[in-house]
Amino acid sequence: MSKSTASGSTGTWFQTLSRALNLRRDLDRPEQIDADIRDGVAAVGTNLWVLMLAILIASIGLNVNSTAVIIGAMLISPLMGPIIGIGYALAIRDFELLRQAARNLAVFTVISLATSTLYFTLSPLHLPGSELLARTTPTLWDVLIAFFGGCAGIIALTRHSFTNVLPGVAIATALMPPLCTAGFALSQGRWDWFFGAFYLFAINGVFIAYAALLFVKLMRLRRPMALEAATLRRARGLTALTLLVVVVPSIYLAWRLVVAQGYQQAIGGAIEALTRQSGAVVLSSQIDTERREVELVVDGAHKPSEVAEQLREILRRQGDASTQVAVRSAGGRAIDVGGLKRELELELLGRLGDQDQALQQQKAELAQLRDQLAARPLAQSEQRQQLQQEIAAQHPQLAHLQLVDPGAPQPLTVVADWRRIQAAEQQRLRAWLAVRLPGRDVLLAQVLSPR
Repeated sequence: MSKSTASGSTGTWFQTLSRALNLRRDLDRPEQIDADIRDGVAAVGTNLWVLMLAILIASIGLNVNSTAVIIGAMLISPLMGPIIGIGYALAIRDFELLRQAARNLAVFTVISLATSTLYFTLSPLHLPGSELLARTTPTLWDVLIAFFGGCAGIIALTRHSFTNVLPGVAIATALMPPLCTAGFALSQGRWDWFFGAFYLFAINGVFIAYAALLFVKLMRLRRPMALEAATLRRARGLTALTLLVVVVPSIYLAWRLVVAQGYQQAIGGAIEALTRQSGAVVLSSQIDTERREVELVVDGAHKPSEVAEQLREILRRQGDASTQVAVRSAGGRAIDVGGLKRELELELLGRLGDQDQALQQQKAELAQLRDQLAARPLAQSEQRQQLQQEIAAQHPQLAHLQLVDPGAPQPLTVVADWRRIQAAEQQRLRAWLAVRLPGRDVLLAQVLSPR
């Protein structure tokens, strides 16, 4: 293949890929995009009411640890509007819109904090759940989620067709729950939780706005307003400084998280090696990654001091000589896991055998009762008279009806003038008697000399 052919093929693929990734293909009108973003920035009565209701819903969801309720609050929250507005205003250099969006975002934030703090102060539930605690320690991964979510959000907002991207962006970036968590921290006086949750909100807000700024520039929605060179440099410097201030602590927190998880994995491996070498049964373990302390509870057959020394030796071989090890004994004799398993199996088999024996006994008693009932002559009980009355009530046309019961195993004989009813009726009567008298044979006999 010639060089020109290869070059032409490469160019064709490049053009196809460029057309597929072109963000301007289904772009809405710039005037409509501008109007939509400015509407989202506005702090009008509707947005404020929806904000307070969303905050209350999110606070209740965090209070009762309900993920579904928290997701619902994220979907109706109007917090995304001013944040997207800040990024859009920076991209088109509209400082008046920037001031309005920043002011309204501050108003939204204060209202959110006040509403959530009031709710948690009045709520009788004060124990933090997993949903709440998960939003007190942001990391670098939250930065990435916010940035990619903001990219998807601004792309969806600029399309002229309906899209389901925005609800997913609202859920992924989670602007509302961190503010509610900060309100909970204020109500409980936990400033460490407050700064962690508010920092997560700041991460989400800053990187959603930066993603909006970046993609508005890429899509060339509007020609940026003319600014003096000094003003433009200050704006760019302030944007870069904000990004740096927000992202650096998240990198440090992400590094701490990675170190903590690595430490826990190393300690877990050392405990597994301890159980293989010493045979000790570790009933429970507590690992404090901050203080680098490990506390074990082992079965009573092993001396705690010996187990602790063995674990220290394993950790030293792994290059960890700083971890403090504490081992406590559960007391009592050694735990025979195999013996316990055999005892449980025997007990289970014994219970199954007892149940089977009881079932067989019940079946035998039932069969005996049926035999006794079948052998009991109807002529010696009130059942004969009652049965005869039931047959007469069902077939009043039968004449000379009489029941003869010599007792089992002889059949029960029903004597009557059967010429009065058809064969099908006789068959139904046989079936009814078979149900009425289980285990008995029934004979229909014609009366010899009807009177």
